[in-house]
Amino acid sequence: MRSVIKTANADGVKAVVDQQFEIGRRIVAAGLVPIIEPEVDIHSPQKAEAEALLLENLLAHLNQLGPDEKVMLKLTLPEQDDFYRPCIEHKNVLRVVALSGGYSRDEANARLARQHGMIASFSRALTEGLTAQQSDEEFNAMMDASIGSIFAASKT
Repeated sequence: MRSVIKTANADGVKAVVDQQFEIGRRIVAAGLVPIIEPEVDIHSPQKAEAEALLLENLLAHLNQLGPDEKVMLKLTLPEQDDFYRPCIEHKNVLRVVALSGGYSRDEANARLARQHGMIASFSRALTEGLTAQQSDEEFNAMMDASIGSIFAASKT
């Protein structure tokens, strides 16, 4: 259920969030917890503006959920520290997890460490530096270091 937001187009962002929650409500109705994943492209020249529109729309939908309707949010690391705090603290949100979004692991970890209450859901940043040519020892050492650094950044 991933959608990608490229620009700060109010109608487009609203449509993405509407679609995510429409499907999310079907998942909730089936007794499961949906992961709402409207990713903002890290290369967007309007990233901060798109995030503002996204937050506004997310909160509008979250505020319409019933007390037993719980969701998770999977969001791109924002430009502003603790920007998604209202979502993290929302009674209908079980967890807000961060997408590395294409940032390097170091950059993603630095940004994540400034987002209190958000934890990593990194795939690209996790696998950074891994290659098929590595020995098992090299691969395991790289993976251990990656996991350790991402875990540390998630503890804020």
